[in-house]
Amino acid sequence: MPRPFVIDCALSFAVAVSTVLTSVIAGGQAEQSPPDWVGYLLLTVAAAFLVARRRFPPLVMVLTMLVSLLYFGLGFGTGAFTVAPALAVYTAITAKHRIAGSAGAAGYLAVVLLADRVGGQRDVSEGNVWMVIWILVIVVVGEVSRGRAEHLRAVAEQAARAELTRELEAQRRADQERLRIARELHDVLAHNISVISIQAGVAEHLMHRDPDKAHAAVATIRQVTKDVLVELRSILDVLRRVDEAGEIFPPSGVEGIERLAGRAAAGGIAVDLDVRGRASEVPADVGLVAYRVVQESLTNVIRHSRAAHASVVVNVDDTEVLVRVRDDGRGVPGDDVRAGNGIAGMTERVEAMSGTITAAPADGRGFVVEARLPLRRPEP
Repeated sequence: MPRPFVIDCALSFAVAVSTVLTSVIAGGQAEQSPPDWVGYLLLTVAAAFLVARRRFPPLVMVLTMLVSLLYFGLGFGTGAFTVAPALAVYTAITAKHRIAGSAGAAGYLAVVLLADRVGGQRDVSEGNVWMVIWILVIVVVGEVSRGRAEHLRAVAEQAARAELTRELEAQRRADQERLRIARELHDVLAHNISVISIQAGVAEHLMHRDPDKAHAAVATIRQVTKDVLVELRSILDVLRRVDEAGEIFPPSGVEGIERLAGRAAAGGIAVDLDVRGRASEVPADVGLVAYRVVQESLTNVIRHSRAAHASVVVNVDDTEVLVRVRDDGRGVPGDDVRAGNGIAGMTERVEAMSGTITAAPADGRGFVVEARLPLRRPEP
């Protein structure tokens, strides 16, 4: 595609040729003096200024007008001497020099018409009318072109902003999805591997002294391993967007908390589970967060608390789900409560559901986690 400078050079050459030829053809038919070499030179110079019309629009407009008026003042009335000034006016207006372009066009017309009147050239009034119309048309066309160009720029900028917004939103959603997957994997693996680790230690310790209990520990390991593999497969199926028939892991909602209590019991923690209210009516997303809070809390009990007993309370009422997990272990120093990823992950999950959560040493002994999850999220 030609560069703007090349286009302007071609335009300047075309204007010079056309105005000179028009003057040559019309010169012999006009009552005024036909142009001589000076007139042709002035027409060529006026056209030559158009080469710089994009870089210096107001200056080029003034220069072409001065040369054109000099041509007209010398009595060379024939020829399209207004072509170069008209193009310069158009360029100035489209280049956002609206006031300068309109004022220049008005001043140019005023000088030409005044010169005709002072010179007593009453017989060229029809030509003056056409010149006025020609300049006005140029001004109007320049305004329309400028408005259309600004509209197209605004549309392009709006489209670019919309595209950027879409990209940022897609990136934000991708980041949120990666974070969600990371939380799911952490919750699944941390809980189950903790149970497996404890049961493996039990089996190793009792292998010779009490083979039956050792075999029971191995059986627990086998079941937990099967469960975690199924749950991992469910997560990966979501990632692959594959709808495969096969074993579906029980829903990770309020109704799945009993299974978590059973696993914790297999890990050596006596768990008292108390589920109150209509657990089956809890929305799936709220139930999943409640499940993960209990899962992470029991994982921490198994791994860190050295507790012998834990209590899990899930209370469902008309407005919220209350989840409370408390153990009788050694607790966690206040500065270390949020040191790991588990409590931070629980906090992010609960806050994403517009809920609240506290995790702190219990009065007397142990540690307590309490989360409140609204059944209906507030409207944004």
